[in-house]
Amino acid sequence: MEIERLETHSERFDDIVEDIKQRNLSRNNMPKLIIGTGLSILYGIPGMKELARHLDKEIKKVNETDLKKMWADRYNNIKAKGLEAGLVNLSQKEDKLVDFIKTCTAEYILNSEEKLHDTIIETDTGFSRMLAYLNGTVTINNKVIDIMTPNYDRVIEIVCDKVGIGVINGFYGSLYGKFDRNLLKHPIQTYNCSTQNWVRLFKPHGSINWVNENENEYLTNDYFELSQKIKYIEIVTPGSSKYRESMTNNTFRCMREEFNDLLNPSGNYSLLFYGYGFNDDHFDTALKDSFEKNVLIMARDVKKEILDTASKSKNITVFYQENGEEYMIYKAKKYIIDLSLWDINEFADVFFG
Repeated sequence: MEIERLETHSERFDDIVEDIKQRNLSRNNMPKLIIGTGLSILYGIPGMKELARHLDKEIKKVNETDLKKMWADRYNNIKAKGLEAGLVNLSQKEDKLVDFIKTCTAEYILNSEEKLHDTIIETDTGFSRMLAYLNGTVTINNKVIDIMTPNYDRVIEIVCDKVGIGVINGFYGSLYGKFDRNLLKHPIQTYNCSTQNWVRLFKPHGSINWVNENENEYLTNDYFELSQKIKYIEIVTPGSSKYRESMTNNTFRCMREEFNDLLNPSGNYSLLFYGYGFNDDHFDTALKDSFEKNVLIMARDVKKEILDTASKSKNITVFYQENGEEYMIYKAKKYIIDLSLWDINEFADVFFG
């Protein structure tokens, strides 16, 4: 594939920026955002590498030989391929390991996020600037930005509070929210979507503020309550248990199905991926089916199959890094550029001023 060098401070690149804004960030092609762990890492929440190291440290502290062996049998693969790939094909015989990982992950993410609330609120990032920008471009009579994330943390919710956008998450209530699928499916029936701005947030892998204790499921943002209910926090952790749990748990399933329903071929929308690794096969299938739309992908590391698809598709733009160089694939052509535009802070400087 031919590669050209392109200065980002040039009239030619300015034209590209305007084209991307029109195709991927405009009212006529309002993006549906798919946000991965890149956002969590931006705000200091541990990513999968840090989580893998934490799990290894914590498992070494336990006295259960069988649990240590289950982890040891997979750890070399985890170090080589990453936590998610390293835990693929977990069997039901390893449910004990799944339960440990789930509880340990929930506690680690909850405690990490709790320490960062002030920082998240106070820090002006490219993501908060992107939300503010999209907030001003939404359809006049339907002021809703749709976001799907596999992240467990509440960074998106906190940033929405920072920029003054309400969050529709499928739960109703004050201290103890209950899930109602219709709030996601038909938000306009409950929320004023014509004069107020909203983010409709889909979390198909759960959230650290969802609790399911003895089939009593609720949402709470009380840190003390959550810290006391760690083993009941509802998240789908890496491994083959992802598919099984997301299919059987009603809330996970509704989140996935309702977001998939938005990916309607006849709809006017684009897809914007930020820091998303394409590591969830059963969910990614629906996303890739929408790749005939305008697509914008920003991530330091992007899978080869995605890059190959972009190199043949004029509607897919990718900003990424490889071997120390910054790249853009735009209209099926590959460029070396002089800015890290996969970094949402640098992206916002260029695209939002």
